[in-house]
Amino acid sequence: MIDPEQLLSQYEGKLAEAQAKSDAIRENLANLHVTERSPDGQITVTVNDAGNLVGLQLGQALQRKDGAAVAQDIMRTLQAAQSRVANTVQESMAPLLGEDSEAMHMMMDKLRSAQPPPPPEQYGQGGGSWGPTETRLGTIEDDGAPPPPPPPARPQPPQQPPRRRPVEDDDDDFGNGGFLR
Repeated sequence: MIDPEQLLSQYEGKLAEAQAKSDAIRENLANLHVTERSPDGQITVTVNDAGNLVGLQLGQALQRKDGAAVAQDIMRTLQAAQSRVANTVQESMAPLLGEDSEAMHMMMDKLRSAQPPPPPEQYGQGGGSWGPTETRLGTIEDDGAPPPPPPPARPQPPQQPPRRRPVEDDDDDFGNGGFLR
């Protein structure tokens, strides 16, 4: 015969274990940050476990650079940090969830689908560089012909004066204005 006290004790033990594991996961994710530096070391970005920007440091040398170039370098550095979030979470969570668990696979699929790919040119720990800043908008085909004329305006129908309702004389209580018509 199964002892109800023993079943309850086992159940409470499993609940406590699950709660402790949940707390550890929550704390682990809350403390997880990925920091990335630009090749010149003037830009440092930090993102949280969801890839959201939580820290940005800019060096003094950036004051001499073009604003658009600085913005582009910030975005590249941010993209590099965000692209590392999924791997960092996986390394951090594997001991808690299990390397090949269904929960780990679901979490990784969600993170990887939400994060951008790494920038085209790797840098940071590898010591690479971005190279010259380049802005590309794509090609514009121009055969020299003037743009087509706008479509002709639709003729507007002639406006008619608004219709008025006939005045009824049998409205003794409210006059000609009527009430609830």
